[in-house]
This record gives sequence, structure tokens and C-alpha cells, in this order.
Amino acid sequence: MSIENAHIANYYEDFPVYCGERYSVYFHAKAKGSSIVNDYFEGCEEVTQASLLFLVKRMADEGRIYDTTKFRIEDRENKIYCFKLKKERFFCFFFTGKKIIITSAHTKKKQKLDRGELMKAIRIRDEYFKK
Repeated sequence: MSIENAHIANYYEDFPVYCGERYSVYFHAKAKGSSIVNDYFEGCEEVTQASLLFLVKRMADEGRIYDTTKFRIEDRENKIYCFKLKKERFFCFFFTGKKIIITSAHTKKKQKLDRGELMKAIRIRDEYFKK
């Protein structure tokens, strides 16, 4: 990883969501002190925030969520997963050091997966793994 990319990749440490027994979960941040996905989360209703935190805690502590209606792989090739709430979707990936990075979030508008949002998650993931 180049020094520039390593610097970018470490900004997530300013936005921890939960540190559990198996994983630590963070919101992606592209700049120091600035996370679009954290801002999205903070703008959500309390019930949505609580639902995400419940799922994140379960994943971080137990290492797995068996209910695919709540957490599932969305892109096998790029290893992009999604925390699925009623209307909101939070894309993420597993990063080195037993970390999960939540890359982006959006409100679900239709039954099918939003390809644009998935591509955004893939681009962010690629930033972390560039060498």
C-alpha cells in the first residue's frame, strides 16, 4: 500500500462503530474528521440507528449473522457485504486486522440491488487494497 493510500485508509479509525470480540467495525472516512456514511447514519431515525448497531454488535461479537435478510454478501467477486435494515442498506467489506469497514449507505428504493451504490462500495474497497 502506498503511503498516500495508507494515509487515506487510516481515516476510518476516527469513526469506530463498535469493537467486539471478533471484529472492530468502522465507518469509512475519506478525509480526516469527515465521513459521509457516518453523517448518513446520524441523520437516520433512532430506530434505524438502533437496528444497525444491533446487527453490528452481533457481527463484531459473534463473527457471523445467520439471517441473510439482515446481512448477506452482495458481490462475491469483490467481497462486498450489506447490513440490511427495513429501508436502509449499509455496504461493507472485511479489512485486514479483523476490521469491517462500512463504506456507504443508502435508502432502498426498489426491490433490486442498486448497482450504482454497489459500484461505489467496490470503488471504496479498492482504495483500501491498492498497492
